[in-house]
Amino acid sequence: MKVTIFNGSPRGRKSNSHIIAESILKGAAKAGADTEEVFLIEKDIKQCRGCFDCWGKTPGICSIRDEMAELIEKFLGSDYAGMATPVYGMLMTALLKNFTDRFLPLATPHIRRNQDGSFYHDGRVKRFPGQFYIANSGFPGENNFDMLKAYMQLQHFVLEIYRNCGEALQPTETEKPEIVDSVNNFKQLLEQAGEQMVLNGTVCDKLLDKIHAPLISDEEYMEQANKQWDEQLGKNGR
Repeated sequence: MKVTIFNGSPRGRKSNSHIIAESILKGAAKAGADTEEVFLIEKDIKQCRGCFDCWGKTPGICSIRDEMAELIEKFLGSDYAGMATPVYGMLMTALLKNFTDRFLPLATPHIRRNQDGSFYHDGRVKRFPGQFYIANSGFPGENNFDMLKAYMQLQHFVLEIYRNCGEALQPTETEKPEIVDSVNNFKQLLEQAGEQMVLNGTVCDKLLDKIHAPLISDEEYMEQANKQWDEQLGKNGR
């Protein structure tokens, strides 16, 4: 059993996305899975050129020579593959979007119609991993994920994590003990989710409800975030 998470945060190993991914992978490892987190910011992934060589000239093979072929192999070799991203402009990061754009060689140019009237391209490979998604936002509130959730409705994910107030995941030394406890509890719940996903192929609704419970009140989060920025701006003489 192999579980891989592709982290699309430009902050890489210092990101809040990594904190969430790390906890899920820890739980997956407890269930016996081989786990890996791939930091896309550390990889050479050029932009898709829209040449469609992978459909006609070299079917299934991208003409761009970078690390993407290796990453696609890692994706297809996983039993479960996760995508992790902070919310940028109400959507995923450009880093993760570019990564998913480069999956074009996995489709053929042939167009088919679904029973609901929508259209799709035939897949080139017979087996895809079970997929899951991690999104976190530095804003309070739930509406930050509206556009991502609309996108997710078109997919078939075994697990979706939406974490608002994301900066609370890295509490400072002076943080209130109850917030530190809340973050630690959140990590433990994520571990349980990773374990359930590997053992059962799904995560129960009761656990998901606990995962999406507030880490901190919106008011307290705004107060702390604004205070930190005021202090930083003050130090810089702004």
